[in-house]
Amino acid sequence: MAEVWKAKDLRLNRPVVAKFLQVPGRGSHPARRFLREAKILAGIDDPRIVRIHDVDEARIDGLWHLYLITQFIDGRTLRAAVPKGHRLPVAHALHWAAELCDALVPVHAQHLVHRDVKPGNVMVSGVPGDGRLILLDFGIARSYTAVGELGHAAGVTGYGQLLGTPEYMAPERFLLKPVTPATDLYSVGCVLFEMLTGRQPYTATGDYGDLARDHCYAPVPSVRALRPEVQPSVDVLLAQLLAKDPGRRPADAREMAALLRALGAAATPAPTVVVGAGPPPPGPPPGPPADPAAEVEALCNAALEGTAEPAERVRRLAEVLDHASRVLPADHRGGWLVVLHLAQALARADQPAAAAALLAPMAARARQVLGADDELARLAALNLARYLGEDGHPAPAAQHLLELRTAVSGVLAATDPRMSEIRYDMAHWLAAAGEEQLAAAEFEALYADHRTAYGADHPETVRLGELIHQHRHHPQGRDEDHG
Repeated sequence: MAEVWKAKDLRLNRPVVAKFLQVPGRGSHPARRFLREAKILAGIDDPRIVRIHDVDEARIDGLWHLYLITQFIDGRTLRAAVPKGHRLPVAHALHWAAELCDALVPVHAQHLVHRDVKPGNVMVSGVPGDGRLILLDFGIARSYTAVGELGHAAGVTGYGQLLGTPEYMAPERFLLKPVTPATDLYSVGCVLFEMLTGRQPYTATGDYGDLARDHCYAPVPSVRALRPEVQPSVDVLLAQLLAKDPGRRPADAREMAALLRALGAAATPAPTVVVGAGPPPPGPPPGPPADPAAEVEALCNAALEGTAEPAERVRRLAEVLDHASRVLPADHRGGWLVVLHLAQALARADQPAAAAALLAPMAARARQVLGADDELARLAALNLARYLGEDGHPAPAAQHLLELRTAVSGVLAATDPRMSEIRYDMAHWLAAAGEEQLAAAEFEALYADHRTAYGADHPETVRLGELIHQHRHHPQGRDEDHG
């Protein structure tokens, strides 16, 4: 492991940072990786990337030593600025995340992926919400045009060695798949999650394998479940950044920086205006009090009808949800309806992980407040199961529906169309989870109940039989969500 020291350049009379590494030989693997870091830094000229001054080698007592001299930054690491367990104001966290994305722009422009974005590799100067950020430690950076983690181009990091920090590593790193700029943006999502909540997205207390499993397969956690005052649109954005599939993540650091700044501006409280003594300024004539619920409903309908482009619909509904969170009380049905619509829009934009992360806390709360048999609570639970399943978690999807079926069994008959939806979906996700016998038994019981209640020729029985036949021969995901 390299040693890092603060030093002084005696010729130019300036502070610098000296990084020393003892290596087995001049052409050894550690030496090549060390020199590669120097070449990467030399190729990026940007104020948000630490500057290199010199690199050289020396033979001391028969042993080879390499040294790298870089810019000294008068500041502290982001880890020191935001210790574990501490939360930043939302606007400040978004500011630092935007700065981090700014730093990645020139890196990605060189077709490089940093691969170790974390609080300890970021230096900050100034106060939270202001100042600048500088990205450090390019020791395991690599070209994203290269082949997989264990392929030829990855040789400078060691065959079979997975370097990095597991708490901030994207699923494709654990799975030894190719890296892209979206790999670094996943790490930005982990850092932002921690700045907002005081904890990392996945906090497995076991070994490396537990963290790998959670990053690759556990549902994306919701920031608002830990910190409800965070804007819903921030929760949506984080769910996109932390998507398991890199193809479903944002991949443009410049665009992400702009979006983070826009969200930060929306999260910044309006300045207080102090007015001196005297009569108040004239205001609008009195009129009927505004109806926030009606306003939110109108805005939601306009967002749904205004565009058919999925990403634009997501953006508009996220704005409506932010507005609803400000003007409607907590647990208001109108706000929950916007959540339901936004989750549907995310799923149709191929973002099931974001949809599930947004909907999960609302579905749990709606069931608690309204009861599982309420139509809104039922739809939320059905759609949550669908999004979990479409994101690659069919077993949790089936479990959610089993709990829902149990909760409403005293209210809905076995052949009630609403109960049939629950039972059919549960069988579908059981089959997707590999529980073929349980799925077949549920399908057969559902069909038998309908045949007994309505007769074999009833349209509903015929329709159900066709659906089951179609599922057996084409067991793909559900065609559409509910609602």
